[in-house]
Amino acid sequence: MKKIILSLLTLTVVVGLAYSVPTSGNQRNEENWGDISYMYVPIIKVFDSRDGYVVFYQKSHFGTGKTVIPKEWSRGTVEAPKKLKIRNLPAGKLKSYMTVVKKDGEFLRVILTVPADKRNDVWGVVKAGSKVDGLDKENLDDVKLF
Repeated sequence: MKKIILSLLTLTVVVGLAYSVPTSGNQRNEENWGDISYMYVPIIKVFDSRDGYVVFYQKSHFGTGKTVIPKEWSRGTVEAPKKLKIRNLPAGKLKSYMTVVKKDGEFLRVILTVPADKRNDVWGVVKAGSKVDGLDKENLDDVKLF
């Protein structure tokens, strides 16, 4: 019994040492790092208007922020891919959130994860006749968490 335990312990040590040696496959290489980053932001309310969405979101510790997302961003072409995707929030305890995707620090797209049912408390409607400013912007750099 002692021989079996000793041989298993020796085998474990030998295998552990073999895998702990740095090789080209397990070394950190900055060339392999991705250049895409994600920022997840909790959504408090989304107001729907004819030409865009007004999104109120939670900042890091306290306070709220507001941004406007044009609906035209959801239509893409080969030259100008979609900048807006609306994803259905599955039923459960998960709350609505917004994902801001950046590539090399530049805005790439925004994903709104909200309930599909517009009767949900997250959804609202902009007052009729109200003018929504900011629908002509090209990126979503105004989302600040602090």
